[in-house]
Amino acid sequence: MVALEQSVSGPLASRLLADMGADVIKVEPPQGDFSRHWDAHVRGQSSYYTWLSRRKRSIALDLHGDDRQTFERLLDGADILVFNMAVMAAERAGLTPERLRIDHPRLIACQITGYGRTGRSRNRRAYDMMVQAEAGALALTGDDQGPVRIGISVADIGTGLYATSLILAALFGREASGTGSFLEVSMFETLTEFAGPNLTAFANSGVEHGRYRARHHAIVPYGVFACQDGHLAIAVEQDSEWRRFCDEVLERPDLGVRDDLSTNHKRLERRSETENIVEAELMRKPAGHWQARLEAAGIAFGSINDIKAVWNHPVEEDLSLHGRARLPDGGLVSVPRSAAERAFGRGTTDSPLPGLDQHRAEIFSELDGEAGR
Repeated sequence: MVALEQSVSGPLASRLLADMGADVIKVEPPQGDFSRHWDAHVRGQSSYYTWLSRRKRSIALDLHGDDRQTFERLLDGADILVFNMAVMAAERAGLTPERLRIDHPRLIACQITGYGRTGRSRNRRAYDMMVQAEAGALALTGDDQGPVRIGISVADIGTGLYATSLILAALFGREASGTGSFLEVSMFETLTEFAGPNLTAFANSGVEHGRYRARHHAIVPYGVFACQDGHLAIAVEQDSEWRRFCDEVLERPDLGVRDDLSTNHKRLERRSETENIVEAELMRKPAGHWQARLEAAGIAFGSINDIKAVWNHPVEEDLSLHGRARLPDGGLVSVPRSAAERAFGRGTTDSPLPGLDQHRAEIFSELDGEAGR
């Protein structure tokens, strides 16, 4: 697999495939993937680059110079190409569906864009928060004071996950057809997938849900609620759960039998009253008291964990989600182990992180060996 990538979305797609067993050659510009230099939190290495680049091999190529022939030789032997460069830059590099189908007919090529290969926004710069804004995520996140960025790079990460799914489906299809395919997935459409229920409601009924800073727009009670000493996330999705929540958690059976609160639709109509009653009850006791009662009643809840608590979470231990990566200097660092690594039994041993152009000689040796056969 050849990954002509920088930043997050492309590197995530290729790293997930590497986690599943793919041999990924990361093609970097001569100055390196710019995410290498975003921070130095991993023994001098970038946390983003460390997270995204383990298990890959690196070669630095200038596609506009003498290295172009080398890149074409890499594609000749590749099953997959992932690239997330700007649309015009990709076209200047000849990475178009028409050319790739002629020159590399069995190649599965996946181009990641911001707003699509064609259309009026094709040449706009598309970084994560910008796409969050354009695709409605910021309009749905925040409060009366204004929009708030989602705390993770959801457009980048979601697009990388989506691209991985499309690539695997295309590989399966190639088994039947014998020919490759050209895929394109945009960050914009990935986020509109996330906003699918909201868009569907608007398209059919003109409904525009507003911002609910800590609550669900369509389910009540569902959100973050204050307790005596902190907060809990609580979700009551079914009407039978509402009655159980009232009886066994809040010990307010009178609420469970109220006809005007008996269905989610009715509770939505009385959102403020319902949420105020629930929070007033929860404020009587500390979070630990409610956690025990919610657990016993089988009602979904979650603690508001910071990153330190997540890294030390019991599930991290239960699922063996602490992995290790080996830096180019041989040092070991900690990384979160992916679901792909766990599913395929990988990640329990050290996974190497490539230095810039570290594998040039090795890759050229392989190319020369293939040419001599």
